[in-house]
Amino acid sequence: MTPTIADVDLLDDGEAADIYARLEALRPRWLSRGKGFATLGVATYLDVMASERPEETYYARLPEQNGLIRTHFGDLLEKVATALSALLEAPTRYEEAVALPGFHVFESAGVSTKSWPNQHFDLQHRSLRWPFPLASEDDVVSFTLAIALPRCGGALEFWNVVEADVARLQRLGRTVTMELLGNTKPVRRHEYRVGRMSVQLAPIMHRIAAVPVRYPGDQRITLQGHGVRDSGGWVLYW
Repeated sequence: MTPTIADVDLLDDGEAADIYARLEALRPRWLSRGKGFATLGVATYLDVMASERPEETYYARLPEQNGLIRTHFGDLLEKVATALSALLEAPTRYEEAVALPGFHVFESAGVSTKSWPNQHFDLQHRSLRWPFPLASEDDVVSFTLAIALPRCGGALEFWNVVEADVARLQRLGRTVTMELLGNTKPVRRHEYRVGRMSVQLAPIMHRIAAVPVRYPGDQRITLQGHGVRDSGGWVLYW
């Protein structure tokens, strides 16, 4: 039976520490997203779906942000692409017309101790202008590579719920909310580990897991990305 989430060990402790140091050196170039939350890189869910001006917040910032990531983390991108190609048994590549995988940085108050009802499906690809036809609207993956985690660890909370479950409930005349969907299946927890890439092999409903205790200096830093298929294989983006 195919797992919902697959883990790939990608970096050892020294390599993860090196990525962390490179990212920290670029702190002045991070994009502030709110109290205790920043990114290096633009993200579809933030800069297109949640933006009133996606031409400015996403497309206009692509060259600079993609350039930073490719210049300083090109070797990491190659490791990610190679590992995903082996896992998905197909070629992988990056496309400059969309954002490269980038970094989530949560620190201080950004490291949540409360589970917020922000569960969602990763269907960002539907909001982008792709310069090629997609092979399938439903064949998508998402991945998270932990670079630094809080003292209590980090995890993904997920439900074995997919978009088709929304349509099924709507056919039954139900008003569908994420909270209602969450009540149809038990919530599960997938633990992250520094240097390990966790790959969602289908767009399941999920959210960032909270920590029971937030300690001074805690950080939750991950490389984030998604994949869609075209005729040549998988295109990796954020």
